[in-house]
Amino acid sequence: MKSMKKTVPALLSGTLLLTSIVSAVAAETPEEPSEKEEVIYINLDAGGKVKDVYAVNIFGTGEITDYGDYSSVQMLNSTEPISQSDDKITFFSEEDKAYYQGNLENVEIPWNISLRYYLDGIEHSADEIAGKSGKLEIRFQVTENPACSGTFFEDYALQASFTLDTEQCSDISAPDATIANVGSSKQLTYTILPGEGIDAAITAEVTDFEMNAVSMNGIHLNLNVEIDDEELKDKVDDLIDAVEQLDDGAAELTDGSEKLKDGTSEAKEGASSLHTGIVSLDGGVAALQSGLTTVQGGLDTLNAQSASLTTGSSEVKEALTTIQTAVNSISVTTEDLTKFTEASMQIKKAINDLYEGASALQTNLGYEQYKAVMAQNGLNLDELLAGNASAIETIQSYEAMLEQLSAVPGMEELVNQYKSQLLGVSGQIKALLNANNAAIAGTEAYFGEISAQLPVLTEGLAELNVQYETFDTSISQLVNTLGNMTGNLSDLADGINQLAASYEELDSGIGAYTDGVAQVVAGYSQVMEGVSSLATGSKELVSGSGELYDGTVELYDGVAALCDGAQEMADGTGEFRTETTDMDDQIDEEIDTLLESIGGSMEDPVSFVSRKNTNVDSVQFVIQTEAIQVEEVEVVEESIEEESSFWQKFIHLFQ
Repeated sequence: MKSMKKTVPALLSGTLLLTSIVSAVAAETPEEPSEKEEVIYINLDAGGKVKDVYAVNIFGTGEITDYGDYSSVQMLNSTEPISQSDDKITFFSEEDKAYYQGNLENVEIPWNISLRYYLDGIEHSADEIAGKSGKLEIRFQVTENPACSGTFFEDYALQASFTLDTEQCSDISAPDATIANVGSSKQLTYTILPGEGIDAAITAEVTDFEMNAVSMNGIHLNLNVEIDDEELKDKVDDLIDAVEQLDDGAAELTDGSEKLKDGTSEAKEGASSLHTGIVSLDGGVAALQSGLTTVQGGLDTLNAQSASLTTGSSEVKEALTTIQTAVNSISVTTEDLTKFTEASMQIKKAINDLYEGASALQTNLGYEQYKAVMAQNGLNLDELLAGNASAIETIQSYEAMLEQLSAVPGMEELVNQYKSQLLGVSGQIKALLNANNAAIAGTEAYFGEISAQLPVLTEGLAELNVQYETFDTSISQLVNTLGNMTGNLSDLADGINQLAASYEELDSGIGAYTDGVAQVVAGYSQVMEGVSSLATGSKELVSGSGELYDGTVELYDGVAALCDGAQEMADGTGEFRTETTDMDDQIDEEIDTLLESIGGSMEDPVSFVSRKNTNVDSVQFVIQTEAIQVEEVEVVEESIEEESSFWQKFIHLFQ
């Protein structure tokens, strides 16, 4: 903003006095108006109504020509003759200063002046209120008189003075006035700038109220005071720079909030997908729980058959013992051999069925098979684990983005508000995602434990099946041998004894197998308990993922509101930046306007009495009201009124 010096019209404090003029130049052409000063005296009654108006015109020496629509004129400081022809006044003066008075009639002054008096809330005239006591209020009002031609109201300032005797007035209040002590009185001074009016009130507690005349002086302001606006210029430049920084910051905030909005939109979509996947996972876990329950039923049935197996083995062992005893006692029948063969076949079939069941269970029960079942239900556990890890990284990147946005000047509070919401929700999201990963890892561990136990059972059954195949072959050979033999019972007894010894080992293996089945059933019960816990956790995960989705929706709505607010702020700061770009020029214009409003026109003074007077140095208004006094009864004595001398009239100019 450009640096400048302003010349400001200012108001003089105190009583305005007439200034001296330089000596007039030599005699002018009679028809041209002479250079002069003009003082307009206006006498008002106590209510502000005009009583009479006259002008005192001040000239230098020589031939004088002046104009004015006067009812009468008279010289004030000489006895030189004065001539009046219509509105033209001429005279010759040898004095350094020549004064003449011109009386004006039916003239309109620039101001409407009103003084109204209230005692205890009731309005009284000035005559009525004189000598009264009570709560006094004086309402002083000055407005423009539109009937007065010219621009005196716009160009002239008024100074009005009220004088209140403190012996008669107390608790004086005049909010709009400057109050000064003048002896035992309070002087209340009002300053009324050009083009302005006033509506003021004076209050006081009065006793035997009287008041001196109210005096007012009007003057065309033309006093020079310099104002340096350099400091103001610096402040405005700082403000413009700050507005530009604010606008740039708002733009950055808008960009950041848009990115945050896009990120939260992706998070919302991811939470929705996560919730859908977890619902599918819950369905798969339920299906797994149902399938494992079926498997547990099969294992329970298998475990229940173990008793039959051990019983059958005991019976075979007992039969072998019987055969052994019978052979040893040389007492074997065909019926005994047939029963023995059938019992061996039943045992062989039972062992084979157990082996096939265990093999099928080992093939179909495992984490990979569980993943396949989940995939058939629409949930890829590997992709879910990878998605959870990606979601956690995305959330951490959003948190880092908010940390950057919080550093934007002026936006800390707004960003921190949403940052606290996001951190609360993101903490829940990461906890749920970690819980989801832990649940999947737990499922894999459970299946790993089961899968680790099944091979032992299957291997034992396989070995038992092979051993019994050998044993059954021996039984078949034995039965064939017994059926075909006609003798040689000694060899048969040896074979039976060997078979009995071998079956003793087989019976021990069957006992070990049934104990293994019992252990598998017991371990599987733990697996079922784990799967039950997994199902419960899956339900909680479904609920938590639903809350997570609701939270991301709420977060998205909040970020969207932040984005809208940031955009609105950016629009506002942009408009503010545009409006303040030429603020320095606007301030220059406003200062000029302000100076014109308080200083009035800087043009040369214009005569109040006649437009023909074009050589006027100054025009001043001296206004005075009547005093408010109690009338005193006096003895009237005849006296001859003496005409005031020049010096008395001259002194009167300054009273």
